[in-house]
Amino acid sequence: MTDSSAESSAGVVWHQLPTRDADTAAMNDSALFDWSFTEKVDLGQLRHHQRFASGAGESISGRISDVEGRPGVHTHWLFFSVPSLDIAVDRVRRHGGIVIGPIELPNGVRVAACDDA
Repeated sequence: MTDSSAESSAGVVWHQLPTRDADTAAMNDSALFDWSFTEKVDLGQLRHHQRFASGAGESISGRISDVEGRPGVHTHWLFFSVPSLDIAVDRVRRHGGIVIGPIELPNGVRVAACDDA
């Protein structure tokens, strides 16, 4: 979940793809959407991730994470924005959900990972 108040009418401000074949996903998304990727970041046992931008010269807007060997994590896209992150996080917690964050990304946008458990 992201707080869209830091962005104007940008819509989705962060995209994340945990996948079992990050290299192929990065190659395909680069070809399909003209995304540009940073160097891979080695996360040790958590494998690696690669940040991307929606075009050359654009700011980083997401990442692809390698989850091969992590049976509890399935491939899925994670992205959206809400008008108020604080209200959304409070609502998730009140209804028994799990919240990680909020944290602030390098571009100043606040995000939280939520699970309805």
